[in-house]
Amino acid sequence: MTASSYKIRTFTCISALALTIGLQATANAADKPVRLRLSHNLPTTNALHSGVMVPWAKSIEQASEGSLKVQVFPAQQLGPAKDHYNMARDGIVDMAFYLVGIEPGRFPIVSAAEIPFSVSDNGKGSRALYEWYQNYADQEMGDVKVCTMFYDGGGTIHSKKKIESPTDMAGLKIRSPNVQAANFYRLAGASPIQLSASDAADAVERGVVDAISFPWNLLSALGADRALKYHLDMNFYSLGTAIVMNKNSYARLSDQQKAVIDSHCNADWAERLPKAWYDWEQEGRQALMTKSDHTLYTVPSEKEAEWKAMAEQVRAEWQATVDKTGADGQAIYADLQKRLDAYNAGY
Repeated sequence: MTASSYKIRTFTCISALALTIGLQATANAADKPVRLRLSHNLPTTNALHSGVMVPWAKSIEQASEGSLKVQVFPAQQLGPAKDHYNMARDGIVDMAFYLVGIEPGRFPIVSAAEIPFSVSDNGKGSRALYEWYQNYADQEMGDVKVCTMFYDGGGTIHSKKKIESPTDMAGLKIRSPNVQAANFYRLAGASPIQLSASDAADAVERGVVDAISFPWNLLSALGADRALKYHLDMNFYSLGTAIVMNKNSYARLSDQQKAVIDSHCNADWAERLPKAWYDWEQEGRQALMTKSDHTLYTVPSEKEAEWKAMAEQVRAEWQATVDKTGADGQAIYADLQKRLDAYNAGY
C-alpha cells in the first residue's frame, strides 16, 4: 500500500467514524427529555431505596445522556404496596417495584419462587428467577412490561421462644410475608397473620403476634427486636420482587431511549440489584449477634428433614393450585429448580 493510498484509507475510516458519532449524537440530541415516575413501598432508610432503586434510576439517566430522568417515589407515597402492579398497569406511575406474592392467588405461577428453602444465593438466584419467568410473564403479567425480577434480602423467623421444629409453631400467631410462608405455618399448626412490616412490628409490641417472618435489619429498624429475642439463623424464605413498567410509557420512548431501558431490564441487572439489599440485611444479623440478650440458633441436624418435608407439602399445594389453571405445575417447578441449580443457587 502506497503512502498516499494509506492516507486516503485512513481519512475515509476517520470520516466514517465521525459521521457515525455525529449521527448518534444527533439522534440522542433529538430525544425529547422524558421523566419516568418509579414508585416503591419502603422508606428511604431501607437499602432497597438507597442501594437498589436510586442507583438503578441514576444508571438509566446516565446511559441516556440525561434524556431519561427516573424520579423515585419511596414509602408508598403514590399508593399502597399491594396496588403497585395496578398502578404501573394503569399508568398512575411509569414504573413500580412490586412484591409478586403480595396479592394471594393473583399470580400463581411466579409464587413458586417463594416456596421456603428454594434459593440459597439471592444474586445468582435472581438471575435464575428472571430467566425462568420469561417463559410465563406474558401469561401472568401480560398487561405490563416485566422489566426485571430479583429476590429481596432474605428473611427468617424471629420469635419469643426457640423454634427448632415445625411442630414448635403449633398454636403460635405468626406474621407471614407471603402466601407460601403462610401455608407452611398453617401446616405446622400455627395461625399465620398477614400484616405490613410496620403493622407487624406494632403487633409484636402489643402482643398480638408471637413471632414474625422478617429480614434481619428491618427487625431492628422497626423496633421489633425489643420483644423478639430468638432468631432462626437460616435463610428460611426470600421474597420475589419485580420492577414492572407501563406499556404505553415504554412505547412513547424513542428507539434510543427504549434501548437504554432494555439494557437495564435483563438478567445481568437482576443479579446485580439485590446485592446492596442483602448486604444491608446481613449487617442487621451481625448486629444482633453482638447483643447478649439475643439468641441466634440453627436447626438441629436431626430436625432438618422435618422442615424440608413441610416445605414439600407447601410445594405440593402450590402445584395443585397451578394445575387447576391448566398449567403443568410439576414441569414449571422443575424448570425453576433446573435454573437455580445451573447457577448453584438452589437450597
